[in-house]
Amino acid sequence: MTVTIAFDLTLLTLVGLNLLGILAYVGTIKLRAHRLARARQRIVETVAAYFSRTGLAVKAEVVSLPDSEHFIVIADTEPLKRLRHSHIVELVLIEEVKKATDFVVERVFWRFPLPAREGAALGAPEQAATVPPSAEAGDAYLAEGLARLRTPEGLEVGEDSWAHFQEAVQLHDDAREAAQPPS
Repeated sequence: MTVTIAFDLTLLTLVGLNLLGILAYVGTIKLRAHRLARARQRIVETVAAYFSRTGLAVKAEVVSLPDSEHFIVIADTEPLKRLRHSHIVELVLIEEVKKATDFVVERVFWRFPLPAREGAALGAPEQAATVPPSAEAGDAYLAEGLARLRTPEGLEVGEDSWAHFQEAVQLHDDAREAAQPPS
């Protein structure tokens, strides 16, 4: 039994071109991934430099949107009073990144993680209502917010009769009817 293999020059050329195309495609994908990684790193460095100039300790992550040269910055920082109007900081940060790297940052998302308590179990509801350790340790901004949540101003809760409730509803309905123009 004899096996003969015949190579057709046209078929061999097509296979070679296919292999060359696959190699070029894989190379392009790897080059794009490398460029995106470098771009993310440059944006993280720019964000870190911006916040170090303002005296804030911020840990930043950068995510790229699929099939685009646009990025999203995720900034982790302590809940500070200076960041109360973070939308203004976002606008300045986006312009700073654009000026320094020529990359477009679509959005900046903020995370203000609270430090974990020792011995705290995840999802334990009885421990969720306790004061976080950063408020106990002197974080004035967090303590102020928690105090406001615990004692809302102008809120009074009490019991009332059903007749009083129906009277209040009737007064509300009468006021609404009086406000509507006659048709």
